[in-house]
Amino acid sequence: MDEVIPAHTAARPHDCCAVALVGFMGAGKTTVGQQLAARLGWRFADLDQLIEKRERRTIEQIFREDGESEFRRMERSAVREAIGSLENGSLILALGGGAFIESGVQQCLRDAQIPAVFLDAPAAELFRRCEQPGVERPLRHDQEQFRKLYEQRRPEYLKAAVCIETAGKKISDVAQEIISELNLVPVSGACD
Repeated sequence: MDEVIPAHTAARPHDCCAVALVGFMGAGKTTVGQQLAARLGWRFADLDQLIEKRERRTIEQIFREDGESEFRRMERSAVREAIGSLENGSLILALGGGAFIESGVQQCLRDAQIPAVFLDAPAAELFRRCEQPGVERPLRHDQEQFRKLYEQRRPEYLKAAVCIETAGKKISDVAQEIISELNLVPVSGACD
């Protein structure tokens, strides 16, 4: 005999205390993350900013001076530190574009039972979103190289617990979709 699950059980809020936003450059991880954190009344952290603060250098400088493999080690360490900070309250963590590609980062999130949300859009749109004055992206060169890197990384992003298409959507709509998908509870009075 099949077990019947009461309707109220399905509507129970998700009991996670953190969400990791993953995706390629230009996916909107930081902007969506800030909106999502505001709606939930949670803290927000951008992994790249945490690394820059700790290292007292920009991501571009780290790539240039230490190389990508050392930067990836710093990312894993920063993810562990962010997870360790959950005693200070719930957290939305925006990961850098390459962080979730690392199996060690994925394992840290799984071990801590932190759902990853993949924010996706077509490569051409992501490339266009990255055209911000004064913002250097060490792995963004030309559109063809960008597309190839996106296609190489996308299978790893698809391992996230939730995948959200962001093309043509407002930031507030993407944040609401994440809240709905993960059955999270916004703070009362949170606005768009």
